[in-house]
Amino acid sequence: MSQAKVSIIVPVYNAEKYLERCYNSINSQSYPNIEVIMVNDGSTDESAAIVDELTSNRGVIGVHQANQGSAAARCAGFLRSTGDYVLFLDSDDTLEPEAIEFLVEKMESQQLDAVYCGFNRVVDGVTHPVASRGYEGTLTGEKMLKLLLDPEFLYIACMCFSRRELWNKEMFVVKREMPSEDILTNIRLVLKCSRVGVYDKRLYNYYQVSTSLTMTGRYFKQALWRKYFSELETTLNENVHDNRFDDDIKINEIHTFSFYINKIVKDDWYKQVISYEVRRYPRKIRVLHALLHSPSLLHMCVKGNRWMKRLIGRQY
Repeated sequence: MSQAKVSIIVPVYNAEKYLERCYNSINSQSYPNIEVIMVNDGSTDESAAIVDELTSNRGVIGVHQANQGSAAARCAGFLRSTGDYVLFLDSDDTLEPEAIEFLVEKMESQQLDAVYCGFNRVVDGVTHPVASRGYEGTLTGEKMLKLLLDPEFLYIACMCFSRRELWNKEMFVVKREMPSEDILTNIRLVLKCSRVGVYDKRLYNYYQVSTSLTMTGRYFKQALWRKYFSELETTLNENVHDNRFDDDIKINEIHTFSFYINKIVKDDWYKQVISYEVRRYPRKIRVLHALLHSPSLLHMCVKGNRWMKRLIGRQY
């Protein structure tokens, strides 16, 4: 078995109900050489005390800071980490016992820079395997970037295992309330990767409740999504010197307007998006783009679609 050291970084905010469950899943790993960095991000419950208690265990480091958001907490944990590989694990989620052993083996046998694996949704205590969309294998960083830009790609962004040397503090999107900051962070990561592995093995358990925003439709204000796409465009412009991802971004914008903005404002960005030429795009995107011209009808259709999926259990 490899002797490489793995750093698991856990941002913690008001997670007293889940933190020991999260830690127990780390402590149960079949791979032995692990350090755990738990970053208490200004919790107001008993999380800080639990973090301090867990630091009595070998290989557990506790960090306390004022509340700055999950991205800043991940960055603080990264700066304290000393492993060859890093994994970011949310404090209310868990890993399957063989997760780290599997990921290290793939990294080393396939000479990878990063690995993405599958996940389960655990909703109100019931586990639902999430379909992977059928892709598995090794690909370039550029092809992985196209997958991350695809709104239908269902490998969870936080389930990324990567070489620590690829990271620096500038990769973390620490702006508060930024939608999908973990996607932006992963995009910055894969831009540095030559070889990325994607595997269907479900190693991450993503816990949710049926009434959570991520289950019923996570909405952010349109202005915040505009900041997200501006940040995305800036990142790509700094690293990609042609327009090969323009269509991917436009498809993502149409999808975001359709599913993640509750109150659509007919501002300049909206006018730009509805002006896109979409004949080359997938049928679903063409339909959404047509409906986007009538936001009230669009929202009626989207809510009806979500209701039907929940009714027949297809959201998993």
